[in-house]
Amino acid sequence: MRFRSSVLVAAAAGVVAVTGCASTATTPGVSTTATAAAQQPAAPAGSGHGLCFDVNSDLARSALARLSPPPVGQWQAGESSDNPLSAGCNGVLSWMTANSTVNHPYTHILFFTNGTYLGTASTEPYMYTQITGKTRDSVTVTYHWIAAGEAMCCPAGGPSVVTLSLHGTKVVADGQFPPHN
Repeated sequence: MRFRSSVLVAAAAGVVAVTGCASTATTPGVSTTATAAAQQPAAPAGSGHGLCFDVNSDLARSALARLSPPPVGQWQAGESSDNPLSAGCNGVLSWMTANSTVNHPYTHILFFTNGTYLGTASTEPYMYTQITGKTRDSVTVTYHWIAAGEAMCCPAGGPSVVTLSLHGTKVVADGQFPPHN
């Protein structure tokens, strides 16, 4: 497609040169938008609905299927990053949560970049996990946990805050993950 657009532009330029037209008007049928679109990288695998990562994509379903079963329930897709394709996807840390299907779900955070699944934030899922900040290449996660004898509704443990950042094709954690109970 890029070759055909180049040929059309070259042919249109030749017609303007041969006719001696000094006008700066655009040539009918030749679009500068097509040239700009040809220079943008292709949308990564897993993108859709105008986003760098679509939680309904085959990439998301495949990543969910790779997770070990949760302690209770089944995994289902939760919230996800919302970086627009129009801003470019190169160097973007895309993410989604996977939540177990119970009242107080276990949560895994899955990471992606450039159409590739990178893995999870932690080896084991945690309860009371919340995305509390995000940039183009990082995600901040706040964890709470239940202390001995507490009711499931009201975890007093924490908070523990971890920022996960994309470095090339690796995700690096900065902070302390909560204890496992």
